[in-house]
Amino acid sequence: MKKFILPAICLVLLSGCAALEQTGPVHVKIHDSENGTIKEVAEHIEDTKELYDSVVVAADSTLVVSYKVKHLHRFQMKEIEKEMKAWLEEKYPNKEIVLSSDYKIFLELYDLSDKWASNSLSEKEAMDEIEKIIKLKKEMT
Repeated sequence: MKKFILPAICLVLLSGCAALEQTGPVHVKIHDSENGTIKEVAEHIEDTKELYDSVVVAADSTLVVSYKVKHLHRFQMKEIEKEMKAWLEEKYPNKEIVLSSDYKIFLELYDLSDKWASNSLSEKEAMDEIEKIIKLKKEMT
């Protein structure tokens, strides 16, 4: 009986850690005109050594970016966000920029990207989801 308990505990612990794996960058364009915007923001995030995962959602006048900061750079999160915000506002002055390192926002955007990729959302529903996420972000700050 004892032989089965230890492997069972190890299996449970290892399967629980699978949810924290790196998902890789996800990019969603709600309108086709946003293709260049998505590529440029994605390249900038990949070039930033402090970040390792991101979700970028671009709609007509909104750009929502959520990212994960590497563990050793967590003490510089305010500075990283300030630099990212300045770069995005300089590059896209006519867009509403929403930037977040919060994991809940990251998961909500990732869920939106899955729904958009599977065509289970219309453009209006996707815009409503984006507005809901923006509202959630503003409530958290």
